[in-house]
Amino acid sequence: MAKLIHTDNELIKKDKSIKKIFGSERSNIVNIQLKTGEGIPEHDSKDPIFIIVRSGTVKFICSDEEYTLQNSDILFMEAEELHSVEAVTDTDFLVVFLK
Repeated sequence: MAKLIHTDNELIKKDKSIKKIFGSERSNIVNIQLKTGEGIPEHDSKDPIFIIVRSGTVKFICSDEEYTLQNSDILFMEAEELHSVEAVTDTDFLVVFLK
């Protein structure tokens, strides 16, 4: 069954927004919005993930590699891959967790 998911611009109200917007037995989707300079400290995911940038520029540091992603870029990470995040500009991206 189709489901339309709408996301608001949360950066009008705060510097950082992390919201789960979809969940099923096969996947979860989280919308992350960060103001310039905001970040997320190093962490990992128990599931493989796709990062899909919707707007802005965001830097992902994965182990020894650094990836600067912009509008429409997609990054894949295996489960348990350590990474941190820093917004280069105001940014809005989706994290798709594959179960």
